[in-house]
Amino acid sequence: MRRASHGGRTPVGGTALASTFQALRHRNFRLWFYGQLTSLVGTWMQTIAQNWLVYELTGSARELGLVNFVGAIPLVPLTLYAGAIADRFSKRRIIFLMQAAMMVLAFILAALCWTGVVQVWHVLVLAFLLGAAQALDTPARQAFVVELVGKEDLSNAIALNSGIFHGARVIGPAVAGILVASVGLSGAFFLNGVSFLAVLGALFFMDAALIRRARAEGKGGDDLLGGARYIQGNRAPQGIVLLISLSALLAMPYHVLIPIFAKEMLGGGAGTYGALMSAAGVGAVLGSLFSASAWAVRRKRTVLTAGSLSFPFLLLAFSLSRAYAASVAFLTAVGFAFVLQSATANSLLQTIVPDHLRGRVMAIYVSLFLGLMRVGSLLVGLLAAATSATAALAAAAVASLLAGAAVLAKYPELRQAGRTAPPV
Repeated sequence: MRRASHGGRTPVGGTALASTFQALRHRNFRLWFYGQLTSLVGTWMQTIAQNWLVYELTGSARELGLVNFVGAIPLVPLTLYAGAIADRFSKRRIIFLMQAAMMVLAFILAALCWTGVVQVWHVLVLAFLLGAAQALDTPARQAFVVELVGKEDLSNAIALNSGIFHGARVIGPAVAGILVASVGLSGAFFLNGVSFLAVLGALFFMDAALIRRARAEGKGGDDLLGGARYIQGNRAPQGIVLLISLSALLAMPYHVLIPIFAKEMLGGGAGTYGALMSAAGVGAVLGSLFSASAWAVRRKRTVLTAGSLSFPFLLLAFSLSRAYAASVAFLTAVGFAFVLQSATANSLLQTIVPDHLRGRVMAIYVSLFLGLMRVGSLLVGLLAAATSATAALAAAAVASLLAGAAVLAKYPELRQAGRTAPPV
């Protein structure tokens, strides 16, 4: 491909398909895109294998929820510092160091499984350490995208980023199911560790001259509470953060109960579990491509509303399904709707927030997203243990639907934000 003379861009055509992938004209973003795709396939393999490992070791919904919850513990004390660090220092360097740390943790878990000494407390400790690394990595990673593509392609890049995350979600669970059945759990964990080399290589080979650094200079850069004050004083970002926080607490932890649905409701094993998670991933990839389109970028208001209401409604339908084909179909639709909500909310927030506060605002957003999802994982696990997986998931879906409708009604500023977002 011939490069443009400005900003390391490659020209793209004027077709609708080209507009869906236009952020890939930036060389650094292309490296990031393919490196992340490879690494995230491994991450999803580990997620599936780890949940299956815990369920095999304990047979407990409570333990599944607990392992997911433990990773949230470091998020709260590290969040504000992580955001300030991301605003003050090189995001590329922060991401490189944290991705390397996560690679080491993956190899440790692989070794524990390979030697046959793994216990639940090992998984809990490693989940805690992984949560600490993610607390420092994720705000920098979220705020890094705009430095790769600029604001003109930010919405498209965020949607494509979501696409690679969920594309990996399609491949990873399917591969994990095959690996667990053929070579055991240690293979999935080891390959996850190897996959981190792709994103580390992408970061290493980026052209530093093309990174559009946006740092907070002077005294303002040391203000740990700057992001919190910005959200508190502006209703549009406040509404976005509240909407996603409630969804993360109530609806997004549904994946914790999928092993139970696979085994007890559908009578399957690791392969069925992987297929169900892959179905959600297929829907999410389709949702990401739709969200990246010029039509969806110009209509964020409609897309955010549709995703926020349809996601929990479809999750409720899945909770009541007992047929394999119907369950796969519902989870495909769940994945699609989930991305309509999450990718659009992320794009809106990053479009609104000032450059010098982006790291700190995104740190709060991400910590609430990840932290409340893990708290929700614990709660839904406890509720499923006390009642049933069906009752727990149905109750969470209904609560999320009501909460989402209430937030959308209370914050008309979200509709205004959708109208004023710059087109891609």
